[in-house]
Amino acid sequence: MYSVQLGLLICILSGVQSFAVNRSTIEPDHNWKFQFPVKAQTAFVESTTGIPMVLNRFTISFWVDDVPSQYLAYFSTPGREIELYYDVRYNRLYFFVNGGYTYCAGCITTGNRKHILVTWSGTADANGVGSIWVNGLRVHTFSGISVGKSIPKGLRVKLGQLHNSDSSYPFRGEFMYFNLYLTYVKTAEEVAKLAKFGSTSDPEAVLPWGDFIGGGNGDVVLYPEYEIFTKSFTSIRCNANNMTVSLARAAFPHLIPSRASLKDPSCRVSWDDDFVNMTTALDDCGTSVAYNSSVATYTNYLVPDIVHPPADSSDSKGTAHAVINRGAVALDETRLYISCNYDLVPHRTIAAYAVASSRYSIEGSGIRDFKFEIKLYHDASYKQAYNDREYPLHADSTERIYAEGSLTSGGENRTEIRIEKCVMTPDADPNYSTQHELIIEGCAADDTVEYHDSPTFLAQRFSFQAFRFNERPTAVVYMHCYIDVCSADVEGTKCKIGWKACDADEAEA
Repeated sequence: MYSVQLGLLICILSGVQSFAVNRSTIEPDHNWKFQFPVKAQTAFVESTTGIPMVLNRFTISFWVDDVPSQYLAYFSTPGREIELYYDVRYNRLYFFVNGGYTYCAGCITTGNRKHILVTWSGTADANGVGSIWVNGLRVHTFSGISVGKSIPKGLRVKLGQLHNSDSSYPFRGEFMYFNLYLTYVKTAEEVAKLAKFGSTSDPEAVLPWGDFIGGGNGDVVLYPEYEIFTKSFTSIRCNANNMTVSLARAAFPHLIPSRASLKDPSCRVSWDDDFVNMTTALDDCGTSVAYNSSVATYTNYLVPDIVHPPADSSDSKGTAHAVINRGAVALDETRLYISCNYDLVPHRTIAAYAVASSRYSIEGSGIRDFKFEIKLYHDASYKQAYNDREYPLHADSTERIYAEGSLTSGGENRTEIRIEKCVMTPDADPNYSTQHELIIEGCAADDTVEYHDSPTFLAQRFSFQAFRFNERPTAVVYMHCYIDVCSADVEGTKCKIGWKACDADEAEA
């Protein structure tokens, strides 16, 4: 699991050009979306230029997040030379080309974000063939539509309305990245390429998305769009000990790589002609980690300009609650967030006095599984562990339980661990409502917890006094533990400092 999110960027429309010529920013030029908040005959977006040439074949690629309605118009031209709309009564998507038309039944669902592509060739040898694709799947094919005909030059394309502005059909929802190409596509690979590189104003298009940005009419609102754009032009690899992100330079034309860094300014980026790359260990470059019951999330962010850094949020002197704000742009508004989510999944439960042997898997390209085990030992010497057949133990409430958490595979000389969290429940479910915390954020949360030295950085030992739950006093008690994995090459990590930092914190308190 992973995610990359672009922070909110300052956007000023003046011919839709970037004004930050002397700064390094992650502001794209055409990551816009139009929002149609209500159905209205006066609400539409029209291309500011006409189709620049006669078309005897074409492909149209666009994204929508539509609100369910009886009818939905996607696009049209004045004489219905090209038109696409959805009729919910018959669950049909209609496609018109120069007086001919086709439809597919049940090929789309409304109320969700989707990529739609229609393609047609009217050349005589092609016999008016075409197809409709939704989210990369071919849902309809046709032939014999407007054979030998062409789409005239100069037509303007209207988004969100039929050719006759029928009051029943106006679009409602979000419309993004309409690009019209002088080409006919046949394969899923071609469709995927247009879905990705068409997630902006594609220079390969004869009528690109940029030609629509100034064409809003009526109740339509222009917003930056981040989700599709980010997925199209960034990639992330969540590895066992680090995360690496790549940005396509063409999609971020105002980013000056020599001025960019991660949260820690000493962690700079690398680049070539095509990509900007950044890599950080999971415990380096200011990377933070947060845990819930099943996932560890490691987060960092790209600062686009360390020469002219944005203000910290607390330093901004704007008037956030007034009508306008002339305060400095805050760091939260200009950074690109990077995060990797690593599942912490209990693998099996062994009733001891009860112990859950836990494992978490880090999944992704080139990622290995870490296997983490919890074992109980007879005494503080840690010479003899209980075997599986001896669980659950019969422990007295005054007895000490000696535990060891260890990385049994996926570790290496450059890896070390810290037990980040251990909770006890009277049920095998780690999310059970009744819980008692033993260890939280690597430190003892129970007064009886004591740490013991371990002979290896791939294991950690501790003990605690047995107890029972008042809610279920005779129930087996289960232990659920999760670990933090660090690089042994980095000084000052939580793993290297370990539980001894907790003693220092207590002394300061």
